[in-house]
Amino acid sequence: MLTAAILWQSQLAQDHSNLLIGFIAVVAAAVVLQAIVLIGMAVGATKTQKQMLGIVQELQSKAFPIIDSIGRVVESTTPKVDRITDNLVETTNILRDKAHELDLVVSEATTRARAQIVRADTAVTHSFDTVGRVTAEVQHAIMVPVKHISGVLNGLRAGIESFVSRAKSWKDVAASAMQSHDDDPYE
Repeated sequence: MLTAAILWQSQLAQDHSNLLIGFIAVVAAAVVLQAIVLIGMAVGATKTQKQMLGIVQELQSKAFPIIDSIGRVVESTTPKVDRITDNLVETTNILRDKAHELDLVVSEATTRARAQIVRADTAVTHSFDTVGRVTAEVQHAIMVPVKHISGVLNGLRAGIESFVSRAKSWKDVAASAMQSHDDDPYE
């Protein structure tokens, strides 16, 4: 049994060593594959770096003159922009002052207009009151004599009507007396 155990152990050790050799072979293949991939990536990175370097050089050759001209434009326009800014500040101050003056003028004009409106209202009210008093006085001055004259005329008319009615009645009495006198056989 000892021999069988030793044999078995030796068989087991050989199986393990075969497995270990297979495992090492797989790891070695993976390391080689990884090295190939890394070399490929390094080659690709080198090509990309060369392309990027070419693009950067082309960009520098085209962009630097543009950047230089933009710098010159900025340098030449900076005083103009400063002057424009100063003018805008000055214009704003002038406009603010003029707006304040205009506000004062409008306020004063509004105050004067209100005073004139009050004066006009007072004058119109006084005129209406005066017209009302004059109308009442004229009406009184005209109507009182007209009423007196109307009363006198009504009195005269009543007197004349009374006189006419009495005259008719006297005429009727005289006519009836004459008729009775003409009809009287004694005469």
